[in-house]
Amino acid sequence: MRRETVTEESIAEARVLAREQPSAGLPVLARRLLGFGWQVDRERPSARIPYFEEAAAVWRSLLADGSDEHLEAAARAIFSLGLQYSLAHADDRSLAAKDEAAVLARRLNRHRDEERKDVKILGASAHGLAEAGRFDRAVTVQREVVDIYRATTGPGGHSSPTGLMWSLLDLAVYLDLAGQTDASLEIERETLHLNRRIAEAEPSHLPGLVIWLAGVTPRFADTGHPREAGELLDEAVAGCDRLPPEGDRGNFGFHQGVQAALFARSGARDERTCGDGAVPIGVSPDPRALRPVLGVSFHWWAFSVREAYRAGREVIDDAISTAGDRSALDPAQLAALGTLVRRRTIRQSVAFDSAPRQFTEKVIPALAESVALERRLAAARQDSGPGRLVRSLTDQAMGHLVTGAHSAAGEALREARDLHAAAESTRTPMTRTTTDGQD
Repeated sequence: MRRETVTEESIAEARVLAREQPSAGLPVLARRLLGFGWQVDRERPSARIPYFEEAAAVWRSLLADGSDEHLEAAARAIFSLGLQYSLAHADDRSLAAKDEAAVLARRLNRHRDEERKDVKILGASAHGLAEAGRFDRAVTVQREVVDIYRATTGPGGHSSPTGLMWSLLDLAVYLDLAGQTDASLEIERETLHLNRRIAEAEPSHLPGLVIWLAGVTPRFADTGHPREAGELLDEAVAGCDRLPPEGDRGNFGFHQGVQAALFARSGARDERTCGDGAVPIGVSPDPRALRPVLGVSFHWWAFSVREAYRAGREVIDDAISTAGDRSALDPAQLAALGTLVRRRTIRQSVAFDSAPRQFTEKVIPALAESVALERRLAAARQDSGPGRLVRSLTDQAMGHLVTGAHSAAGEALREARDLHAAAESTRTPMTRTTTDGQD
């Protein structure tokens, strides 16, 4: 939607009107201030912020009498102010603005039916809270988003199944971060059930379901549910067998978004500061900095987080390039290198904004490199289990599915399933319920 060009002169005219006829002039002034703010150079957020701040102040004044007439405009203006604060790395003020906008969105939602309730502002508030480490509050707000989607029903069950799917994934991520593992897994299962329903209703969504099945396998393995992880791998293989050897890329953007979110989440623990305080290569050591909420769509991230995440990839690149002769690395060094390569590939996927051809040329070879490294590590440490190799194979399968290489994806998934099944068959019953085969 094209914005009207606003000038300093038109703002001055609106100020005069606002003084003479406040009820008519103040909304005009607020809209023009926002319009002018959007026109200011994006590279200079400090120059844009005053216009957004003044517009927000005007809308607040119009709500002061308790009227809801300008509620939607005020909520969106204050939400936009939070975005500008994020661009300026004013993260505390950004979070406060998102919280304020969420309060207004709730007021707005009380007067709307389910199909018109706001979820964008509430979702951004939940994500901002999670970036700031306030996971319990993020869960509370995200549950509101999920409840809105659940209540939005249509002839096929949910009129916005994709919106519900993403909101459930976000909730599962926040629950996990809040230490509510069992609740998080229940949401995982609900999401899988929804994805199955979507694929049953529309077979063109089957590749998306297989990506999801492969992508959640590490989650169940990591949380002590290896049998369930094996069943998901079986289902993923069966799904691949129903697909043609090669598919089109008509749904590339969506499939790549699913792959990136699930891929990132399974690598989240490698991005966290260790118990001994060691900060992973490429992660900001500043304890006050916002943290990427891996597994949540990249478009949600605060701009300050995006910048740090991309800069960290350059540091990881340097560490990989100086790793030395791989044939001379001992198992511990191979494991460390394999983790770095996987983290780099995750960052490539998460921040990917190019065409399918570039994904095939850059991400697919990187996934193959990870598999090769994990094969060498598995051969050198045969007593450690195949968990890492299984994970790298499911990573590779997701990438192939994104590009429509269904046959190649099936081969990777079959190998992952067979390795997982072989490892499970050698475990004692007690071990099967308490370990996940990961290093």
